[in-house]
Amino acid sequence: MDDALLDRITLAVAVLLVLWLIGGRQWNRRRAVELARAARDALRLLGDEINMQSLGGGTGGFLMEVGRPGPGIRSAQLLCLLEPRDFPLAWAWTRWRGRRDQFILKIEATQPLRTARLQGYGRPAAGFGLRRLVLAATQPSSPQVQVSFGVAPGEESDIARAVALAAGLARGELQLAARDSA
Repeated sequence: MDDALLDRITLAVAVLLVLWLIGGRQWNRRRAVELARAARDALRLLGDEINMQSLGGGTGGFLMEVGRPGPGIRSAQLLCLLEPRDFPLAWAWTRWRGRRDQFILKIEATQPLRTARLQGYGRPAAGFGLRRLVLAATQPSSPQVQVSFGVAPGEESDIARAVALAAGLARGELQLAARDSA
């Protein structure tokens, strides 16, 4: 192969990667806005004054905290980590492994909770309606309630379901099966 052809191929790959980077960042910004709207509406179940901080310039995700928690809640925060759509190899790898936009919801309750755990492994969890539940857990120490789940496009309603689940666990209205000690 001659040097001129190699230079053209290298330039074409570089241009393609730059265009993918720009397009992926725009895609993540739009997705972050869409998910933040759904998350803000859902978090109102836990209290008022929802504060948001973007991560990675708005392309990596966001963190939301409830400023004035409602009954049974001492504090609550929701972390959203977006798929790495701006880097094609990382995006392809995580997509192949089944990862979508990830959420981690942590709540401090005003009452002590017992240890219980439900592993979802990214599959539907019976009774809770979450399509990509990774983990739902309660414990006596901080964070007392944690719900981790994924959201693919079209599954934004799962954010409200996860918040309702976490609120029910924190307020003692719902119970998970006790963790197996074996």
